[in-house]
Order: sequence, then C-alpha cells, then structure tokens
Amino acid sequence: MERIDDQASLELLRHANERFSRFFARFSGAPVLGTDEEVEALLQVEQTLQSVGSFLDGSLQRSKTTQICDELARYRVNLVRLRHELAYMQSAAMSCRERLASRQKHLQAARAWCSASRTTS
Repeated sequence: MERIDDQASLELLRHANERFSRFFARFSGAPVLGTDEEVEALLQVEQTLQSVGSFLDGSLQRSKTTQICDELARYRVNLVRLRHELAYMQSAAMSCRERLASRQKHLQAARAWCSASRTTS
C-alpha cells in the first residue's frame, strides 16, 4: 500500500514541478498585461498549490524515498521562486495601474478643457 501512495505522491510532485517550470518559462520576467492566458496560468498555479498542499500532511515530508525527497526539494525551490515571480508580477501590475490612473486623469483634464473651450467659443 505504501508503494502505491509513494508512486502517487511522486507523480503529483512531478506534475506540480512541471507546471511550475512551464509557468516560469512563459512568464518569468515578462511584462504583466492582464491577459486571459496570465489569469489561466495563475489559476493553474493555485490549483497546483492546493492539490500538493493537501498531501503535505507530514507523511509526504517524512518519506524516505529518494525520488520523493528530490521532487519535494525541487518543489520547495519552485515555491521560493514562485514567491519572487508573484511579487514581481504584483509590482508590475501596480505600476501599470498607476500609469493608467495617471492617463485617465490627463484625459479627464483634457475633456474638461475641451468642454470649457467649447462653451467660451
């Protein structure tokens, strides 16, 4: 029975690490645009975190299987990298939002000026 559980845990960790690798390959350092692709990728990352999190009850962490220990170590490295990537994405998104807010203020000021110039003409 333990052998089946170990194999399932190993496959789960491998799948999670592969998903993280694909996420990093596609979005690491890329500008944040708020696309459907970004949202879908983030939802997949969330799903991955939840699925692995449910197995991190201690038994997985106490595993003596070399392959599981290796994948678990890789998973931890990926979590640290993910934290940095998400912080970068958040910062980039906030900067974009600030630029958009500034442009909106300029457009509102220009609209008000146009409206005022029409009434004085």
